[in-house]
Amino acid sequence: MSTFNTNVLILGKTGSGKSALVNYLYGRNIAIARVGKPVTERGLHRHPPFLWNDMQVSVFDSWGLESNRAADWKADLYSAMRDCDQSPDIADWFHTVIYCCDARKSRPDDFEQEQVLSELRQKGVRIIFALTRWGLCTDRQKESMRTALLSLYPDLAAIPVEAVSQKLRNGTTTQVQGREELFREMCINLRDNLLSHLFAAVRQEMQLSVSIAKRRTMEVFEELSGSLGVFTVYGQEMHNTIREKATAFYLEEMKRIYSRFQEKMTQINTMSAGVIKGYTGIDLAHEEVDIAKVTREKLSRLSGWNGAVGEYVRTCVMSLVTGGYFQIRKKEKYREMLEKSVNNVNFELLDGLDSYTTRIWQDEKLVREMFLKKLAAEPCPPGIITAPLPESFPAAPVRASSKATLLPGEQSC
Repeated sequence: MSTFNTNVLILGKTGSGKSALVNYLYGRNIAIARVGKPVTERGLHRHPPFLWNDMQVSVFDSWGLESNRAADWKADLYSAMRDCDQSPDIADWFHTVIYCCDARKSRPDDFEQEQVLSELRQKGVRIIFALTRWGLCTDRQKESMRTALLSLYPDLAAIPVEAVSQKLRNGTTTQVQGREELFREMCINLRDNLLSHLFAAVRQEMQLSVSIAKRRTMEVFEELSGSLGVFTVYGQEMHNTIREKATAFYLEEMKRIYSRFQEKMTQINTMSAGVIKGYTGIDLAHEEVDIAKVTREKLSRLSGWNGAVGEYVRTCVMSLVTGGYFQIRKKEKYREMLEKSVNNVNFELLDGLDSYTTRIWQDEKLVREMFLKKLAAEPCPPGIITAPLPESFPAAPVRASSKATLLPGEQSC
C-alpha cells in the first residue's frame, strides 16, 4: 500500500471532455463519459481512490461549468477547496489542478476567464490546461488555441490531449495522445502547487502567531504597570522584564512555525519524488542528485533553535522599548510606545519569512532543471506549452522595510 496519497482535481465546462480524460489517464473507467452531456451531478465528487504505480490516486471531478450557473459552480468548488486546503495534512490538499478546454474553440470563453480562471490564479492555484479533442482539430484551430493561451496565460502549461480514438468521416482515425506529456507536467505542477500552498499557509499562521505574542507581551505590561500611577518612573528592570517575557513568547511561536515549515518541506520532497517515480518511472532517489538534497541547505537553516534562529528572534525583540535607564511617562504614552515597538518586531518577523520563502521559491529552478534533465532524451512533441516557474513566490507581498532583514542563519556583511 502506498505511503502517500495524491489528489487530482479535474475542472472544465460541460462537454469539455473531463470524464474521458480521467479514464484515459489512468486506463480504467473511473468516470462515466458521455459526449456533450452534463454527467457529474452538482458538487465536487471524489472517485474511489485507486493504486497507481505504488501511489494512491484520488480523482476529484466537478459538475460541468455552464455560464448560467457559474455562481453555483464556484460556490461548490471553493467550498470544497477550502475544506481540503485547511487540513493540516498535505495528503488532503489538492495537488494537481487540470482545466479541460475543448481545443476546437479559439480560446476559453469570457465567463471562464473572468469568473473562474482569474480567481483560481489569484488564489495561487497553478493550473494545467488539457487541450481536449486535439485529434479533431484543424491546424488553424490548434494554432488559434495555442496563441490565445500563450497570450492570456504565459505562465501556465497547456498539453494537447486526445483521450479517445475516433474514426472520422474522411476515413482516418485519431490517435490517443498526451498522457505522458500531461504526467510529466503534473509532476512539476504538483510541487509548484504544494509549495505555493505551504508558503501561503505558513504566512497566515505567522500572522496569527505574532499577534498572539504581541497580545501576551502587552498583557505583561498591563500586569507590571497595573498598580502604577498616571505619571510613573519606568526603569531598566521593567524594560528587561518585558524583553525577557516577549522573547520567550516569540521564540515559542516562531519555533512552532518554522518546525512545521521544516516538516512540510520534507513531506513535499518525499511526495514529489514518489509522484515523479509513479508517473514517469524516474527514481530520483537513486539518480546523481536527490530531490531531498536540493533543499537540505534550506532546511538546515531551520534547525538548531538554540543557535541561529533563536538569535535572529532575540535580535528582533531587542528593539523593544529601548531607552534610558529611567523614563518618566504617562502610562498610556508608555503603552503606545510599547505597542508601536511590538508592531515593528512583528513587521520584521513577517518580512523575514517573506524573504525566506521567496528565496526557496527561486531555488526551485534547481529541482526543475534536475527533473527536466532526466527527460532530456524525450523532447516535447510539437504543440506543448510548458509553464515557466515564476521568478518569485506570487503570494509573498512586497514589503518596505527601513532596514535590511536578516534571515535565520545569515549574518550581516
